[in-house]
Amino acid sequence: MAPARSPYALRPLGREDGPAVLSLARSLGKWFNAAGLAQMARDLTSHRGYVAVRGDRLLGFATWTRVDEETADLSWMGIAEDAQHQGIGTALLSLLSLDMREYGFRHLTVSTVADSVDYEPYAATRRFYRARGFADYRIDPGYWGEADDRYDRLVLRLDLTSRRTRTNRVPPMSRRSPNGSRGA
Repeated sequence: MAPARSPYALRPLGREDGPAVLSLARSLGKWFNAAGLAQMARDLTSHRGYVAVRGDRLLGFATWTRVDEETADLSWMGIAEDAQHQGIGTALLSLLSLDMREYGFRHLTVSTVADSVDYEPYAATRRFYRARGFADYRIDPGYWGEADDRYDRLVLRLDLTSRRTRTNRVPPMSRRSPNGSRGA
């Protein structure tokens, strides 16, 4: 029998979380390369999001940015490897989706490595998003990489207006409004 895990809490991403988010992302080398980490460092200064914590330990993060009036993009998401498959990613995604609906967005997109790349960590990533209602939206051939080592990007999209994707299964917490002030 596995030992019982203490509960985790979800809270808004703060500027002070940047170093811990980057440290966690660096530990997830199967998913984040140097170029991605550099972009993440830049994005953390302007993207909103949430973190999952247990005590003082950061377990996961999810960030987003506005694309247009109807669409937001899940820009970065990561869960510590030893904390995966515990519902943390689903909880972060549910909270983020709830916010997107409250802000009036109709779609949430996420980009990942396309099925044309045979790499199990990203196959698991695609399964995660598809199991939570994301549908394949677009493939951008040769989007990532350099020179002869280019690979395809898959953009998945979640319809936030569909009853099938609505969920309120998020633990209570303090939340911020779109402008960063404290909300209900």
